Amino acid sequence: MASITFEPISGELGATVRVSADDILTNGSPREIRNALDVFGVLVFPHLYLSDEDLVSLTNALGEMEPARTTADGSRAAALGIYRIALDKQNSSQREYVEGNNFWHMDGTSYRVPGKATLLKCITPAAAGGDTEFAHLFAAYDALPQAKKQQLEGLRVIHCLEAVGRKFKPDHTEEDIRRWNAVFPPTEHPLVWKQSCGRTSLLIGSTAQCIVDKNGDTVPALLEDLLEWSTQPRFTYRHQWRQGDLVIWNNPGLLHRSHPYTEAAGRIMHRTTVKGTEEIA
Repeated sequence: MASITFEPISGELGATVRVSADDILTNGSPREIRNALDVFGVLVFPHLYLSDEDLVSLTNALGEMEPARTTADGSRAAALGIYRIALDKQNSSQREYVEGNNFWHMDGTSYRVPGKATLLKCITPAAAGGDTEFAHLFAAYDALPQAKKQQLEGLRVIHCLEAVGRKFKPDHTEEDIRRWNAVFPPTEHPLVWKQSCGRTSLLIGSTAQCIVDKNGDTVPALLEDLLEWSTQPRFTYRHQWRQGDLVIWNNPGLLHRSHPYTEAAGRIMHRTTVKGTEEIA
């Protein structure tokens, strides 16, 4: 077996992984990483300095990689199927993808089957800001009072890009709304996602526009209350990036967000996604 160890970061979320870049693709390491994702939620590989080619290989070893088509920007990374995250993009839609990351979200809520895991590699850390924070939705749901769980049963939530756009562009236009809806139209999901692993998460975050109750009426304030509950310190981990770091997270069980930074901060990240296999139901 390869030399790989997992050191818990906290009682609720995260583990630091000790493994070399040479060993990460060999002797069962991808299998151990995949299993550890279900246990720890977030895996941190400090100063790993994985190449882009090995990042793609690791992604495919964990499942099947989802190429970053909609975020392709003509870069060398994009040619490999990697999403290059930076604020130096000239295309306004590309910048909006990046700016939208500053709000709590789950990747892939525009799909019936969201990605299983997200891999994020630090090329250049931000000179100021730019940390990534994670919130453990499985633990947050487990800790809800039983009466609250019963209240949430059967509720539906509408997700769309417009919900995010209204946050990062308060002076949006009708054309902006049409453009956002063309990329990510309103999509309805259950609020409570009971997954095949036996755990349950909440489909909330910045893409969640409103909750619809069993009578088709919207439920005011509940989304904000659930987001506040799920992102309290006991359920969160904040990662301060250093060059060469790799972080992998179990996407269906987490929210995440980047802390704001400016283009001048120089932050550059490379992201890949492992395709999901479980439909939201």
